Amino acid sequence: MAEVECLQEAVRALVAQRQALHDRDAGRRELETNRLELVSRQRQLSHALIDRYLRHAEPDAA
Repeated sequence: MAEVECLQEAVRALVAQRQALHDRDAGRRELETNRLELVSRQRQLSHALIDRYLRHAEPDAA
């Protein structure tokens, strides 16, 4: 599976985990740990998407 797709799956899993944490009234520490991981994965995903589409656009720019 490509990097973008792996990161998308990781984000989906973290969102599901966050929803489960909320459902069971998890503490702030658990929620914050999840939030930080989610933010990190979303950032990585954004960069991976930018890289993917820049690679496709570069030949057209020449």
